[in-house]
Amino acid sequence: MAAKGAQAKIDVTQKILETFPGAFVYNKEIRIPYTEDGSPGQIKVVLTAAKVLVESGEDTSLPGEKAVTIKNEVSPEPNEKIPQEPTAEEKERLQTLLNRLGL
Repeated sequence: MAAKGAQAKIDVTQKILETFPGAFVYNKEIRIPYTEDGSPGQIKVVLTAAKVLVESGEDTSLPGEKAVTIKNEVSPEPNEKIPQEPTAEEKERLQTLLNRLGL
């Protein structure tokens, strides 16, 4: 019997290789070359079949917490100050995590 998701991984790998020019397979990793600020780099992608199936939108930071939304935000302008202190929400989420871990 083949490993779970074996054919799907082959299909997805092929699609990624077709989508990104210069992409290649190295060991069990897909490498996608890029250039950023004049320097070459590679994005490494490893495919695995999920053991537990979830529905789209069920992403959570902690079990029982509300769904997390990933935003595609633009980086702040160079002269914009980035707050260094955690927000009240961040402090609350950290305390919740510490409590659940028993720390």
